[in-house]
Amino acid sequence: MEILELIDKLETMAGQAPRVPITGRAMIDADRLLELIDQMRLAVPRNVQEGQEVLERREQIINQTTLDARRIRATAEQDARHLVEDSEMVKVAKRRGEEIIAEAEAKAHRMLAAVEADAKNRRAGANKYSLDALTELEEQTLAVLNAIHAGQRALTPAEDRTPPPAAPERETAREEAAAAS
Repeated sequence: MEILELIDKLETMAGQAPRVPITGRAMIDADRLLELIDQMRLAVPRNVQEGQEVLERREQIINQTTLDARRIRATAEQDARHLVEDSEMVKVAKRRGEEIIAEAEAKAHRMLAAVEADAKNRRAGANKYSLDALTELEEQTLAVLNAIHAGQRALTPAEDRTPPPAAPERETAREEAAAAS
């Protein structure tokens, strides 16, 4: 029985007990009272023990909750630190990536300028070589043409000779190239 039920029984026993006239006191059956007190003594340790168990369980719950809260907080702080570190690493990586791209673009521009200059120099060299070769070919062709005309004059009798047509006055290939540019 619960201690409160036993107290209720004690109260009922006192309320229903016969009264002694003039004194106002109640007469209670001593055996029933002692039996009720024994039951109360037995119930008190059980109730106290249950109360103690409730308190211990409460303490365990509080301790476990405190540990969980500390663990969650530590995890959250660690996650926050990692996020900050990751964020910083991302910023550094982006800056470095931008630097690498800028360096690569500058190097590409330098290489392109060098290639263009080399191509221009090669083109100029090829043009000079072609101009020199054409000039030399022109001089050789004129020499052959002059030799042909001299041979024709030597083979034609003097009375049939009409003056050969004059070689067209041509500008040399160098002069034409200079005029064209």
